[in-house]
Amino acid sequence: MNPSEILFDNKHDTAILVASSQQSPPEYTQVSGGSHLFRTLGVNNETLTATLESAVYMSKVVIYGHNLSPAGTINVALLLNGEAVAETGFKGVAELIPLGRFRVGIDPWGGHDLSGLSTVSFEANFTPEVANGYRITIKDPTNENGYLEIGRVFSGVPWSPPESMGVSFGVSMKTKTATRKERTEGGSLIAIGKGSWREVSLSFDHLEDNEFENFVKEMNKTDDTTEVYISVYPDKGGVIEAIHSFVAMRQDGYDHTHDRARNRKVPLTYVEV
Repeated sequence: MNPSEILFDNKHDTAILVASSQQSPPEYTQVSGGSHLFRTLGVNNETLTATLESAVYMSKVVIYGHNLSPAGTINVALLLNGEAVAETGFKGVAELIPLGRFRVGIDPWGGHDLSGLSTVSFEANFTPEVANGYRITIKDPTNENGYLEIGRVFSGVPWSPPESMGVSFGVSMKTKTATRKERTEGGSLIAIGKGSWREVSLSFDHLEDNEFENFVKEMNKTDDTTEVYISVYPDKGGVIEAIHSFVAMRQDGYDHTHDRARNRKVPLTYVEV
């Protein structure tokens, strides 16, 4: 299993965006909130092109909180001066392989359909390439809404420790709710309010000093108000991977313990945005 990933430095948030069509602006993919969703006019061959401030290494693009049907497909191309240097080809978002990854000749047909989850993602993963832009192309001609929606886009190179220093056992996932339950005078139980979110607590207990330094450099690009994309079990597949992959903010600060020679323990808690 690949070690956990956290994309701290989201290059998409400072990119210049151009959409092939729009009901609401593509810049909504740079902010969170239920009222801020990028929406297209159509459902077939819709594109969203991002141009970065400068060329950087790029290995992941995440389309988060989309409304694609299980039949929808996405192609993500990394661009250097307008020319594609790598691309995924059109991949299914739900039916074949969870989170949209399918490797011909390796992965079996008939994976999980994740469209019933509250928030779904599509991850495009690459060997790190130098790029100063990317293009997302979506085809979903049977989408019953008649338009496409995207909540957020994340791009960049996530921090991920070597496999030997991966997340320790004891990952705790909580689904919290804003609902408050009260008894009426007649004894009936009523629910007040709605809304839920995920909270994951995990710990990297085996970070050697060199990797701990890499972690600190990446972590210091953010604070506890910065939105990051976290994937606790990348490539696990299915619902397990999906429910542990989401946009989040760090809960409070963070601490570390020097528990033995050349080793640091770092517990973290992230709360879904």
